[in-house]
Amino acid sequence: MSRPEQPDQIARILAERGYLLSYHEIYARTEPGFLDAYTQLYRRFTLDARYLSARERELIWVGLLVADEETVGTLHVERGYAAGLTADEMSQAVGVAGAGAAWRPIFFAARSWAHVLPMDGFARYHALLAAAAPDLSPREVDLIAVVVHAAHQQEEPFLHHLDRLYAAGAEERDVAEALSYLLLPRGANALLWATDRWLTAVESGRLAPTGDLVGVNTRTRRS
Repeated sequence: MSRPEQPDQIARILAERGYLLSYHEIYARTEPGFLDAYTQLYRRFTLDARYLSARERELIWVGLLVADEETVGTLHVERGYAAGLTADEMSQAVGVAGAGAAWRPIFFAARSWAHVLPMDGFARYHALLAAAAPDLSPREVDLIAVVVHAAHQQEEPFLHHLDRLYAAGAEERDVAEALSYLLLPRGANALLWATDRWLTAVESGRLAPTGDLVGVNTRTRRS
């Protein structure tokens, strides 16, 4: 059987992205139909303009990739520069990811040591976020943080930042786009974890749908 090779497929990917990865080479030669389908998804996923601004998109990507300690991610720094972000602004997105990691020790102390060390955990946590990202908007900080906490499947801070986004009037499609970025570095299970918690918060009445999720039928979901 001859190979289903499509050499022009590699040329198209190189022209669109400006680089090639090992899986492009392998699947162009073993299963070009799969690579075509994946390339179409990737294009929609991270190249096409969707709902978030280019600035927001790349800030979220920077925060997500450093939270995941992903070495293959500096492309999003380059895209951040192209979107008009400065090195300091992207460094602040890194800082948000770092401050997010402080949630667990802060709330451990606030709850387990409350009898000897009175502390407002929320005030302490948000002071860290403010110090880490003085030039980013509250919306940008919450979008970065909600994705960072979803990447680590930390339910309480994930829902905290989701609450804040709803309270600030964020469009549900904007939040959905931000969470969709989990699919590439963290996989479908991480995205499923986040969307499960989101819809459960709607079911419980913690969140009241404001737009695209109004009337969603959660009863047919498979957990």
